Amino acid sequence: CRVQYLDDTDPFSSVNLPEPARPPLFTYLIDIPLINQLSSVHKVLNAPHKLYRQDGSRSEFGPYLDLDQTLEEQKEELEGYTDGRKWSIVLRTQLTVRVNACIDKLLNSDGRELRRSLFSLKQIFQDDKDLVHEFVNNQGLQCLVKIGGEADQNYQNYILRALGQLMLYVDGMNAVMTQNEVVQWLYSLVESSFRLVVKTSLKLLIVFAEYTETNSLLILQAVNYVDKSNRHLLWSNTMKILNEYDNTPSEVVLLIITLFNAVLSAIPDQDTFYDMTDALEQQGMLKVSQYYLNRKPPEQEVIEQFSIYEATLRHEDGDDESTIVQLMR
Repeated sequence: CRVQYLDDTDPFSSVNLPEPARPPLFTYLIDIPLINQLSSVHKVLNAPHKLYRQDGSRSEFGPYLDLDQTLEEQKEELEGYTDGRKWSIVLRTQLTVRVNACIDKLLNSDGRELRRSLFSLKQIFQDDKDLVHEFVNNQGLQCLVKIGGEADQNYQNYILRALGQLMLYVDGMNAVMTQNEVVQWLYSLVESSFRLVVKTSLKLLIVFAEYTETNSLLILQAVNYVDKSNRHLLWSNTMKILNEYDNTPSEVVLLIITLFNAVLSAIPDQDTFYDMTDALEQQGMLKVSQYYLNRKPPEQEVIEQFSIYEATLRHEDGDDESTIVQLMR
């Protein structure tokens, strides 16, 4: 069959096409493990990889092949990919090696090199969902939080973009759910003086809250940790912004109240519900709510979300829940 390689020795390279364009032919012995034939394939291709880093590829190119097995033992994996004359077996770096190289480069780079790596991260996750699984299972999220805690706003934006892509995958979202320090970092960024960082972190918190109801409690856990560590009332980062009134862009106001509503709607018990709403009221939420409900000219989306908030409070105090249902339609 034809053989090619993918030059992914640089984990942040944007090259994603197999080489060479005109693949050479290689005769695999179907009853010999692939690992025993690897050096011959490497020689034919003159591939840039180190042999101990070689592996079969799936990704967008097809199924991963187990190097310790023969092709005969994996013929079911190849079904549907060997039709016609243009299929080939592609060699590339093992996932775990690629991920470790990626994390190592992120942790040990600075300046333009770190900037380039962080900028490329979103595209890397978008191109290879299998890398996401390995990344989150090899402390990749802790790596991003560590860099994000020390970086300027531009780097933080790149990390948030990558995190947003990562959270589109089940493996990525599940990893965020099990690592509360990521949610803590997102909430801490709401206090940033850079609006793009604030908006993006709020959007990701909303996505996280709406993914499953139990995530609201994880957000509350993160908020509790961050604010109590700083000896602040709960949700102080967000309330500080709402209390700026006209100095706060409407989009940010909408994101904050939407996040409040998403969290409140999923809280399973009254004590936790009132812990949150009491903290908000202590920081002027009633005044804030009335301000945005009556502000001229009216902004429909903002009014709708503040109306949902007030209806939720009335319902919890024993009023008819039909108002909430109608507002949320």
